[in-house]
Amino acid sequence: RWPGTKRVDVRPFYDHLTPLIDFFGLTKLAHIDLDLIDRAAKKLGRTRAGKPKAPATLNRQVYTPVAAVLHHAAQKRWCPKPVIARPTQPEGRVRWITHDEAERLIAAAAPHLRPLVVFLLSTGARLSEALYLDWRDVDLDAGRVAFHETKNGESRGVPLHPRVVAELRALPHHTGAVFRRPDGQPYADRGGDGGGQVKTAWKTMLKNAGITDFRPHDCRHTWATWHYALNRDPFGLMRLGGWKSEKMVSRYAHVNPD
Repeated sequence: RWPGTKRVDVRPFYDHLTPLIDFFGLTKLAHIDLDLIDRAAKKLGRTRAGKPKAPATLNRQVYTPVAAVLHHAAQKRWCPKPVIARPTQPEGRVRWITHDEAERLIAAAAPHLRPLVVFLLSTGARLSEALYLDWRDVDLDAGRVAFHETKNGESRGVPLHPRVVAELRALPHHTGAVFRRPDGQPYADRGGDGGGQVKTAWKTMLKNAGITDFRPHDCRHTWATWHYALNRDPFGLMRLGGWKSEKMVSRYAHVNPD
């Protein structure tokens, strides 16, 4: 908690501050302007796989922690109050499928991919949260899963539907990584990013199911859409999905009104 400010969770900043400290080095706070921050974002704006990071990711990993430090420094009169323009974020994509389409997708999935698809559609987990999930965080008897390494840095627990429990019980292993490649090995860690590890199997599944324009993250949108349609509970959806504000989940209230 910065002195004189509202309470904030600074834990998500810690991992992001290290590369920023390396970039800025001994630069005086008063000399860190928008141009230098943009240059930091450009240098740090790629994943370990070499893909450019989305504007929302740059906001979270570069602009937000830098702004937090500079605003705190300005309160101490160590530097002028900063003026920081953040990257424009596109309108959030909401692509979801019906229950019938979901069944087609599951039926078309390769054996190693099927449990993962069922899990994503039933928990709202981000793909990276699922790919790096460890059995220590899964309680099949209680029907619960805990996500610790989340996008916003906060842990959350989600109940497991009986169908998910059945899929997970049927897996041949119950230690280490929950979801694995066809050869039984854990998916490669790409620094928290997920997507490329299942790209080929996912593309084949979509083709066999006759479904187009559906990404792994769209399973999260589908879960949220189903949840709201069934419960009309935005605050419960926020808690289970790990969103910070009602605005983040309000878009699901405008789809599937029937």
